[in-house]
Amino acid sequence: MLNLVFRGLATGSIYSLTAMGIVLVLSTTNVMNFAQGDMGMFLAFIAFALIMRNFPYPIAIISVVVIGLILGTLLERGLMSKVRKTSHLGMIIVTLALTMILEGLAGYFFGTTPLLFPPLLKGPPIQFAGVILDRQDLVSLAISGIVVLILFIILYRTKIGIASRSLAEDEYGARLLGIPIKSIYTFIWAASFGLAGLAGVMVAPKLSLEPSFMIVIQLKAFIAAVLGGMSSVVGAVVGGLILGVLENFIAYYIPQIKDSFSLILVVVVLLLLPEGLFGRRQARRA
Repeated sequence: MLNLVFRGLATGSIYSLTAMGIVLVLSTTNVMNFAQGDMGMFLAFIAFALIMRNFPYPIAIISVVVIGLILGTLLERGLMSKVRKTSHLGMIIVTLALTMILEGLAGYFFGTTPLLFPPLLKGPPIQFAGVILDRQDLVSLAISGIVVLILFIILYRTKIGIASRSLAEDEYGARLLGIPIKSIYTFIWAASFGLAGLAGVMVAPKLSLEPSFMIVIQLKAFIAAVLGGMSSVVGAVVGGLILGVLENFIAYYIPQIKDSFSLILVVVVLLLLPEGLFGRRQARRA
């Protein structure tokens, strides 16, 4: 029982990181970012290339997060800020186009043959109080927990975080208060892609590294966001963890529906609790 919970939390932490990036962008810019998963995939390939060139693992992780921050900034400043003035649908199409561009670039530069991404910690599983703890799962949980804590401190204890939450609540009111909207948008896209890089590196050792390996993770992240509430970062975290644990139990006790369970769950949530666990009933956006 505890083994199932632990492994579910480890998987759910990856869903949570990806879902947080999706919710951050959606709640502030009202854009569904379909490129979240593929950005993580592309940055995971970059991390793999660095590790293969004997860069220390921590340096590779920090590097892809920084690259994600830079790419998110460039995307907002160079493209999204211009498309936003003309078409909201255009911004969504940009994220869809970005998924195809990233998968094409990954295939061109790194090939389409599945690669084995080395784990951060090697060695046999750790046994504690009857629970078998996989070392990579421990790393994923620890790093995800630290990142979630840092992000919450930024969102709830810093000026830019409070401004971002104000923008998510009421864009028109935020403009009247003199909040620098452009800087907030840049921060949100940069943070989203930084989270994507971290999620990609955390999940890559558990899967084969190939251009499409993050598609399933992105789908599960969308479901986690719906479960927690598409307007709530807290909901994204909780939804990801709940989904990870539930999936693990279903795969163990009812394996016949393990592949379709997450889709069944999202349908049930939309029918019974359309705003999710932490979602607002009515977004107060201009």
